[in-house]
Amino acid sequence: MPAPLTRVLFLGLDGGTTAVLKPGFERGWLPNLAELWRRSAVGSLRSSAPMVTPVAWTSFATGSEPPEHGIHEFYYVDSVNKSIRPNDATRVRTPTIWEILDADDREVVSLNLPMTYPPSKVKGIVVAGSDAPGLDWAFAQCPEFAADVRRLIPEYTNAIVWKRRPRSLDELRGQAALNRAIFRAQAEAALLADRSVDWSAMLVHFHNLDSLQHRLWPYLNIDDTGVDQPAWTDEVVGCLKALDDSVGVLLELASRRQAAVIALSDHGFGPCRALVNVNGLLRRHGLQKGLAYGTRFRYRAHRIADRFRRWIDHHHTPGTASARRRPRSILGQVGCDWRRTVAYAPFGQLSGCVFLTDDVRQNENAAQRLRREIIDIFREVRDPETDVRLFREVFDVAERYDLDPVADGIADILALSADGYQAQAKWGVGVRDNLLEVDPDLPATHYLSGVVAIDAPGVRPGDRIEADLRDIAPTSLALLDVAIPSTMTGRVLHEAFIEPLAVERDDNARTINLERVLVPTGHANINMLD
Repeated sequence: MPAPLTRVLFLGLDGGTTAVLKPGFERGWLPNLAELWRRSAVGSLRSSAPMVTPVAWTSFATGSEPPEHGIHEFYYVDSVNKSIRPNDATRVRTPTIWEILDADDREVVSLNLPMTYPPSKVKGIVVAGSDAPGLDWAFAQCPEFAADVRRLIPEYTNAIVWKRRPRSLDELRGQAALNRAIFRAQAEAALLADRSVDWSAMLVHFHNLDSLQHRLWPYLNIDDTGVDQPAWTDEVVGCLKALDDSVGVLLELASRRQAAVIALSDHGFGPCRALVNVNGLLRRHGLQKGLAYGTRFRYRAHRIADRFRRWIDHHHTPGTASARRRPRSILGQVGCDWRRTVAYAPFGQLSGCVFLTDDVRQNENAAQRLRREIIDIFREVRDPETDVRLFREVFDVAERYDLDPVADGIADILALSADGYQAQAKWGVGVRDNLLEVDPDLPATHYLSGVVAIDAPGVRPGDRIEADLRDIAPTSLALLDVAIPSTMTGRVLHEAFIEPLAVERDDNARTINLERVLVPTGHANINMLD
């Protein structure tokens, strides 16, 4: 069996997909990634349920599934005050790979990974990802490193560039230049961290690959949705080339440090055929009653109040986390007649997050019948043009996960989008009763299968891996000769290697440091959302 390693370098290719990588290899856009794939055991990596950023990357980091680690969406519902709150690292119930390595007296580096805010107090450097309210918060765990980065790498940011599709070629060129600079800065930050930390695990997360594909997929011109506009394609491909250049820098670092390399994505990607109106589907079947024109005063009042509270936070305590992460009222998110509504979706991206009203939940028999009815509706709904099902899987959360959805603040029913469709809770008034809508600003979306490539001593190169995201962390611990805790339910990917890895399981209670770093002085604590 392979000798234990001392280092593993993770390349977090957010939204990385064979659909882009394969033509990128063939067309010479991605020589460094192509070489990595050539010498690695590679394959598909099944995403989480649902296949969204906080759930997927938490599944990777903890080696467990949503009912175990506790993150089910971007948001959760506080049942006490009927508010919607953002998930963050304080709600992760199982230890991450960083905390497990810290307990084994190892140092780590994590740059830009989502769901690491507030960061753990672990040995090494943790810079939070785009879900941190800003760079001050992202760098809360490592202020000295922050000072070095600001001085030496001013382009470093955790921001997402592609919030919408550029409206002109000049706008595209400006955003693409920023994207390329960010990719370069992330590699430079890794080199800087390497000089001050004797790391056992390092992760660099490239989030803007995801947003680039969301907004500009057709300009890659790799499938039947391609648009032949060479000037646009040059800019988009230039961003991929900058990503590959940064990967090349990191691969050289891994070679110098004799580190294994694991490249992975949190989900795949492909054309978005349509957005799916979750609340509209409930209304079509009489389970939710929309507000008639002229009766939306209460709904609008709650929306205005939510916005006003955020405005007050921003102007009276500028730069604080509470201004960006304040909870929102359910009544301000779902505009419906609550007296005649039994089910609603207050949030959800790529999944129908369907909640039952409190009145229905009080009668368990009625609630059970309603859950079955909703599941049948979502399982059978199809695209009227293609007859393709809009949801790949629909299930009763309490039954599947053996937990109380109300206590966890999660949906009663989850309807997971089929590849090519993106379920969405929030729609404008003008299209609120449509079942499907094509969004020109969102030509691509998440698909279930991402990618993985493992380059390590004893690896068996070739396309041979079919894995889940939760399998990467236990495999990495086995490579590092660290005991795998019982909280990690993923498996070790022995098939990637000529000989099986040595595996040590730790089924006993382990003291793991789950303490979080306080946000910067003078800023609101993430737990003080009220």
